Amino acid sequence: MMEESLRQGFAPTFGDESSIPGEVNRDPLVDRLAVRCVADDDASSATFTGRPIAGFDQRTYGGHLLAQATLAATATVQFPRTVTSLHAYFLRMGGKDIDLTYLVNRVRDGRTLSVRSVAISQGDRELAVAQMMFGSQSAHDDGQVYRFEAPHVPGPAELPSLDQRRLLRLPDDGIKLPIRSDWRSASRPLDIRYVDDAMLPKQSGAQRCFWFRAEDIARDAGQNVHRAIMVFASDRSLLPVIAKARGELDTAVRHTTASIDHTLWFHDDVAAGRWYLYAQDSPFSNATNGLARGTIFDEHRRAVASVAQQGLIRL
Repeated sequence: MMEESLRQGFAPTFGDESSIPGEVNRDPLVDRLAVRCVADDDASSATFTGRPIAGFDQRTYGGHLLAQATLAATATVQFPRTVTSLHAYFLRMGGKDIDLTYLVNRVRDGRTLSVRSVAISQGDRELAVAQMMFGSQSAHDDGQVYRFEAPHVPGPAELPSLDQRRLLRLPDDGIKLPIRSDWRSASRPLDIRYVDDAMLPKQSGAQRCFWFRAEDIARDAGQNVHRAIMVFASDRSLLPVIAKARGELDTAVRHTTASIDHTLWFHDDVAAGRWYLYAQDSPFSNATNGLARGTIFDEHRRAVASVAQQGLIRL
């Protein structure tokens, strides 16, 4: 009864705090991220366009830019090479109404690796630049594999969703743009299950953990599509770990934050629709900026990706 009474004050059901009144975006994430080739000289460069997310009144999410950039670069690389690393700098904020342009430069195609540079713009404004490497790297290539060990925390089925956390008035998790009960219609459509501090083993070194999953897509979509969705998710809620390391998580929702750069390395194949554990920490910060790091583990608690991001933080 208490939960139902709380839910009555939590309308609307769909979207998140940036939803435009009267609009609901139910498009699957894979469709929101789709890009279209508009020019290709087959030698040095190709140009693609993509859309910002519709139905939301907010700046363009960095993970959206990098996921679309990954898909654009993928279209210029021969199968079966997959993206193995990404390094990006965010230059300016993007808006919600104008198409995004991705200029992909074919930097190099070697015998085993391909490198691509992507300039991301909106109108006459350059928003970000990114470089990506593609190869055939697999965790199964060598006889010996060393991986970080995942923190021993409860599984996602044992944890409440973000929507349920707010209904039950559990401690703040520092995640901005809280989704409502249908996470698939949010501006950042990920089902997130936050792990409270009391559940974190002290010896793990992690300062913050949460499970996440994206909407399932066809397994034959191609590994680069699954990895693009992981790129999208990797930018979700990284900067709050800096605030947490500084003992400021309770005020994190009032911080003005901006990502400066974003780096990701893949260690293994991934699959949209499955649960992943994101263990985060912050080794350094000062009055205005800090570094956040993360390791992403699969359901078998194997490390599949590593992430680092520098951010500006102001109260």
